[in-house]
Amino acid sequence: MAKDRELITIKRYADRLYDTGAAGYVTLGDLAERIRDGETVVIYDAKTRQDVTRSVLNQIIVEQA
Repeated sequence: MAKDRELITIKRYADRLYDTGAAGYVTLGDLAERIRDGETVVIYDAKTRQDVTRSVLNQIIVEQA
């Protein structure tokens, strides 16, 4: 039976990523680890509220390569 996972919402500020659920800042490495653990993440730009999940995931891939 699949475990229901909560959607993790991250706000991207100019120089930081903020986990709204945990009420704390996270690094790209933290996000990469959580994604590898099977968690679902969505990332929004804090100023424009635009979904930037894809660009942040690409950044994680580039840094890990």
